[in-house]
Amino acid sequence: MKREKVGGIIGCCVLVACLGTIGCDKIKQFKPKKAEVAAERIKVDVKVEKVVRTTLYRERRFLGTLEALRETDIAPQTPGRVRSLPVKIGNFVAQGQVVARMDDVQLVATEAQYQQVKANYERMKSLYESDAIPKSQFESVEAAYTAMKRQMEGLQENTVLVAPFAGVVTSTAVEEGELYSGSMMPGASGGLVHIAQLDPLKIDLQVDDQTVRFVKKGQTVRLSIDQVDDSVPLRGKVDFVNPQADPASRSFGVRVVVPNKDRLLRPGYFAEVRLILGEKSGVLALPRSAVVDERVFVVEGSMACAHKVTLGWLTDEYAEVLEGVAENDLVVVAGNKALPDSARVNVVE
Repeated sequence: MKREKVGGIIGCCVLVACLGTIGCDKIKQFKPKKAEVAAERIKVDVKVEKVVRTTLYRERRFLGTLEALRETDIAPQTPGRVRSLPVKIGNFVAQGQVVARMDDVQLVATEAQYQQVKANYERMKSLYESDAIPKSQFESVEAAYTAMKRQMEGLQENTVLVAPFAGVVTSTAVEEGELYSGSMMPGASGGLVHIAQLDPLKIDLQVDDQTVRFVKKGQTVRLSIDQVDDSVPLRGKVDFVNPQADPASRSFGVRVVVPNKDRLLRPGYFAEVRLILGEKSGVLALPRSAVVDERVFVVEGSMACAHKVTLGWLTDEYAEVLEGVAENDLVVVAGNKALPDSARVNVVE
């Protein structure tokens, strides 16, 4: 009799243990109660993503402003009337292209004088080479010729104004026929024509001493700019790293150049610059949104099963997984905050 009672007690214990272990890895062998059936019919909407192998980047983010790589004011050294202004704001100009012509009355007169001085110089040079005149007399003529040549070249440069590099016209001071004087320029610009090189652009950053040791010339950086769609990948390269810290801030200057062939970017745009401090290839990774209290929910059929995970590298968006899930597992990334283990789920896009 005692043996039968003991056997009954053991049987009850086994039954309770079995009911307690029913979950994602067990098949229910007992008839559920009505409340359990109702609960099973309720499905939680979730979003999922695959666990993948990828490359993770450890990075620091800095804010900067896009600027023209080079810009300059083009203007004559002396005031004068603008005879021709063949460019307008927004025009692209090539290196050496004429952007303005000033009144050439003084240039024409000087060129006539120069031709006379040049002819006299060449004649005296011939006489000097044949020992017909003393060296001192020739040197005097040569000095006058050199001075006149420089004067004429200076007038030419200040009469026909050309672009020193390829760029875009961003401002002009006056219209054709008007008198130009540097003192009458509005704003900060002091030139008759202002041009800026917009391809590439530059971003100047101030980087702390803990980060600068990871930054190298030629290193690729990633950019985010509000005015440009995220589907367009933006990249730049480190142009130089100042080896000396700023005495006041103790930070180091870093210049990033950004290609702008399609002119999508404009000076003045704010940019988030991501300096890559390290990278790890071929790691098993999942979105950080999938991790809740060191667990992730792996969807198996219509059920979400909780898996404890061990994490490695963390970035803003992804986490490296060392243990707990396998490649191509579907993990819940939305709808998992209060999700119980073994919950029935409905995967939505």
